[in-house]
Amino acid sequence: MDKQVFHLTSQKQKGIFFVIIGAICFSSKGVLAKLAYRYGVSSLDVLNLRMLFSLPFYLFIYFRETKRKPIAIKPSIRWDIVLLGLIGYYLAALFDFKGLEYVSANLERITIFIYPTFVLLLGFIFYRRKVSLVQLISVLICYVGIVLAFYADIDSMDFKKGFIGVVFVLLSALTYAFYLVRSDNIIKNIGTLRFTCLSMMVSCIAVLIHNFLVNGFNLLSFSMNIYIICGIIAIGATVLPSFLMTYGISLIGSSNMSIIASIGPVSTMFLAYYILGESMTWMHILGTILVLLGIYILSKRS
Repeated sequence: MDKQVFHLTSQKQKGIFFVIIGAICFSSKGVLAKLAYRYGVSSLDVLNLRMLFSLPFYLFIYFRETKRKPIAIKPSIRWDIVLLGLIGYYLAALFDFKGLEYVSANLERITIFIYPTFVLLLGFIFYRRKVSLVQLISVLICYVGIVLAFYADIDSMDFKKGFIGVVFVLLSALTYAFYLVRSDNIIKNIGTLRFTCLSMMVSCIAVLIHNFLVNGFNLLSFSMNIYIICGIIAIGATVLPSFLMTYGISLIGSSNMSIIASIGPVSTMFLAYYILGESMTWMHILGTILVLLGIYILSKRS
């Protein structure tokens, strides 16, 4: 019995560790993207290189998984995967990287972290799930936190550009929430790992086509620093954390994951302060606390 308890505790500790590392890696994406922008590249350039470097890993993992456990995917599910890949990873990433051109990495991470409030909204629209008063209050707390963080950044950015940036990041959170809400049934049919790989492969191809239509073949026109930063974004802030989080969820559950992943915005605040030199005022800290508090209440109620 003691061995069984020890094993369960060990599994839980491993799950918590993987989620913490995954959340910190994910949260570094905005900081690294802002660092790349300093070399004069656009959000589409960074996103294109990120997807290009990520694609081989997802292809390898998908075909290894298919070889290990082959399954037949229905045509209707294939089209759903394509649609969700375009919405959840292509559009969400495009909006997110575009928003980072206008707002700080700190404000971007706080804003994107409110996607559970959109999950709540979409659940009400599509599935008529009831929304309680406590959930509404938690959503209000989140948005007050974003307003405080936005107000704290006004001195360092143009108000109009900052507003545009926040709108882009909110669109990213909305599209990602739609992806989460609509992906449940597909994941039950083909598994989380396979679905993640397929949807990422779709988004990678979409970004590459988008970039080719806009910029042509410009893959060899960047400095070595850009390739290094985008390589780190692709592997360290995309591929690695996506599987760390997936494995962590399998050990501790999605509810616990959503609470532990709250470390993401906090780590972004410190990374942005030390790497980018972004300000970290008491209003930033208070805004972050309010967003995390709202998400915590929402996740516990849901």
